[in-house]
Amino acid sequence: MANKDKISRSTFIKGLAAGAASLATFGILEVADKAGGSSAAKATAKAGASAAGGESVFTPGTYTASAQGMESEVTVSITVDEKSILEASVTADGETKEIGQAAAPTLAQQILDVQSENIDGVSGATRTTDAVRKACENCLAQAKGIDVSLLGSDKEEKVNVDWLGEEPEIAEADIKEKVECDVLVIGAGSSGAFAAAAAAELGAKTILIEKFKHDMASGIRDTFAAVGSSQQKADGHDVDPKKYVRYLRDWSQGYTSPALAKAFVENSGELIDWYTDVLKQGGMDFAHEIDEENPDANYEVMDVGHSVQYTSEYYEQLTLDKVLDYAQGKGLEVRYEVTMVKLIKDGERVCGIIAKNSDDTYSQYNAKGGVIVATGGYSANDDMMNALQPWSVEQTCINYSKSGSKGDGIKACLWAGAAFDNTHSAMIFDRGAVKPDESGKVDDGKLFWMGSQPFLKVNLAGKRFMNEFQPYDYILHTADTQKDHTYITVWDSSWKDDVAQFATHGCSRLIPHANGTLPVFDIPTVEGFNKELLEQGYIVEADSIEELAEKIGVPTDTFTKTVEDYNDIVDAGEDMEFGKEKNHLSKLDAAPFYAARQAGGYLICTLDGIKIDESMRALSTAGDPIEGLYVCGDCSGNYFSGSYPNMLSGCAAGRSATFGRLCGKYAAKEAGF
Repeated sequence: MANKDKISRSTFIKGLAAGAASLATFGILEVADKAGGSSAAKATAKAGASAAGGESVFTPGTYTASAQGMESEVTVSITVDEKSILEASVTADGETKEIGQAAAPTLAQQILDVQSENIDGVSGATRTTDAVRKACENCLAQAKGIDVSLLGSDKEEKVNVDWLGEEPEIAEADIKEKVECDVLVIGAGSSGAFAAAAAAELGAKTILIEKFKHDMASGIRDTFAAVGSSQQKADGHDVDPKKYVRYLRDWSQGYTSPALAKAFVENSGELIDWYTDVLKQGGMDFAHEIDEENPDANYEVMDVGHSVQYTSEYYEQLTLDKVLDYAQGKGLEVRYEVTMVKLIKDGERVCGIIAKNSDDTYSQYNAKGGVIVATGGYSANDDMMNALQPWSVEQTCINYSKSGSKGDGIKACLWAGAAFDNTHSAMIFDRGAVKPDESGKVDDGKLFWMGSQPFLKVNLAGKRFMNEFQPYDYILHTADTQKDHTYITVWDSSWKDDVAQFATHGCSRLIPHANGTLPVFDIPTVEGFNKELLEQGYIVEADSIEELAEKIGVPTDTFTKTVEDYNDIVDAGEDMEFGKEKNHLSKLDAAPFYAARQAGGYLICTLDGIKIDESMRALSTAGDPIEGLYVCGDCSGNYFSGSYPNMLSGCAAGRSATFGRLCGKYAAKEAGF
């Protein structure tokens, strides 16, 4: 595997947070070309396009602009002649060294390669990428003599944009290489890595292609849900498969395919056992999470989560390397910087793909057993998000997506005749903070991990309005009824004791699980996050409740009365107002006091995709399986809808890994193994 500098987990997470992108840039210049455009968009046309047919587009010269990254301003400078971008540079010296700064040369090269601001970006550095896009768009507008104040306007056109477009046409003469294999897997993430390993393990000649370089591949998620793992059976905390299926289907209002839910509960335990063994061979532990039983809980929790037990070493591709090292020992071939362009068919059967290489040449991959699409969702594709999920955009203040989540795999499958989910949904967690003077739709929030803790939450009038312990996106949905969709989370200096008492579930938990399994983030890590947010002005601190009200911008008298009433509820040990459980009540009486405004959460991924059957094959618009086309992970569908059931820890990543492994097995079997 490729070499990579090792950093501490807390340092890496800081960098990952710095890579969280906003949805502020929607490419209005490109939208104008596709949708006809408003007067503003028509005036600008497409700033990023190079000239066609010899027509002059730019005024020659060098142009510079800056945009806010996560830690600092990011500056882009381009030099153009009349028709094209000749030089591009990105200065990101104030960004995180291992993430944003490291991505700058790649981002500059991408501007030159695509001759526009519409770059793919760098995985893990999506906030820096977003800043580069904005700044480059500004530079190109200057070069065309366009009023830069028009950029980013006309929200209606963002919704009406043709996000699907036409399937690319690649001439036979442009294909420089034809590659034969039994199984082809597209995407090295939480589904593709497992698909490739499973196929290689069975002896199939398997090739895994990844859009980015190794160090920028998406990697594998921390936590997987499962039913029937050896650990669950051994510790006596397994889950009833029927109960899990019913829970999942109830949460999705019945959109979860019963056949797929059944496939998960019958195969996820085996996946966990396999993965545990592979990680153990690599010197890592993967442990079941058991939490305290709470018979008074308003929302049922199931002990399905299993998580990587990180110590000092942590980087995004660490667990990916363990899986790929194992699979390469079984004959897997991995090719990086190879991007799928389109699927190819022999009659109605998918038999391969055409892909673009890093040197701009094209290759054709022919796969005897089939193609496995594991390219992720579309949460980093502004056009698709605005067209398909405008409500999710409104509820997002920070985009935590993988920058490769552009919907490329979904679009390729649609061009090949596959069916898309009828409902569109996203995974958004209530962990985004905005400035004390911000409210409503905000695009440049900060990662606020403590946002999911059930501290007192009030609206802009200073009044409590909810039970603060709900599923993550339920909090955001409840806040949608409040002025400017904005609320405020309040805590005091005894917060460490409070979160230990709260003992929340899944990734919001900050203390070891009841059986000793380590949490995803611990208190010292989150304490470091909070310190930075305080320094940056997102968290406010005060010595009194009155002073806190003034600093956070709510009426002092109302807020003070709310805190007094809430403290009375805590003393009484019963929440007669909204019914919050006793262990989730915490008094506000230990100065100094703290607060953070929240207006939207952080977007992790989309949850809808291509419809599949129980054999992981894509379904056509007529409902028939498309032979040779397997889909797994976030680009697959008919599993989630409406909301993410976060009380089932790791149920999305667990689904991705389990179905990825099944895809590999089915495709290898189709190839004769």
